[in-house]
Order: sequence, then C-alpha cells, then structure tokens
Amino acid sequence: MATSFQTPPAPPRAADLAPVTEALAMLVAEFAELPRPFIALNTTGAHIVIQLMDPAEFEPWREALALSPAGVELVVTKSSAWLAADGRYRGVVFQLTGHGVLVSVEQASSPRGAEAVAA
Repeated sequence: MATSFQTPPAPPRAADLAPVTEALAMLVAEFAELPRPFIALNTTGAHIVIQLMDPAEFEPWREALALSPAGVELVVTKSSAWLAADGRYRGVVFQLTGHGVLVSVEQASSPRGAEAVAA
C-alpha cells in the first residue's frame, strides 16, 4: 500500500511583508504633506490601514489616493461614526478611515444593513 507524502506549506516569513512595507514607504514619500495618519500594517491579510482622527483630514487623503466619493461609506454605530473607503496603492490593499464624524441621535439609531431593507 503506497501513501503519498505532501510537503506542508512553508510558514509565513518576514520577507512576505516586503510589498506592504514598500508600499507604505512610497505612500509616506508621495504624500508627505498630507495630514499625519495613524497607520497599521495587517500582517495576516497583508494590507495597510490608514486612520485619520478628523473627517476633514480624510478628504485630502481620499483625493490623493484617487478614491471616488461614491465609494466612501458612512459607518455609524451607537457610540461613533466614521468614513471608510477601500482601495489599492501600488498593488497593496488599503483601508482609509476618517473618524470623529458627528451624527444626530436619530442617525445613530436608524436601522442599517438587513434591518433597513426589512423596514
């Protein structure tokens, strides 16, 4: 009885992050004059998260990254609201968020997603 042996996949390596870190370096160099964001690198999904704490700082980044205004989502929870858009920069996926959006109590309480469709 013959059995086949399969080599397990190689574990992730630090070198796998090269495209993400290179894109981050280029992002900082290309947009050095834009408001300074909080940046996180997701090493599992290999993408960049760009967070701005003021929605006014979101717009110059959205424009610089050539993201359509139609692709911006307003995310509202009971305690906060923010703008969110996804894109690619030099082949690397990124998420851009602008926090601190002010919404009314009515907006914060309104149904979303499947709840809004059912209403």
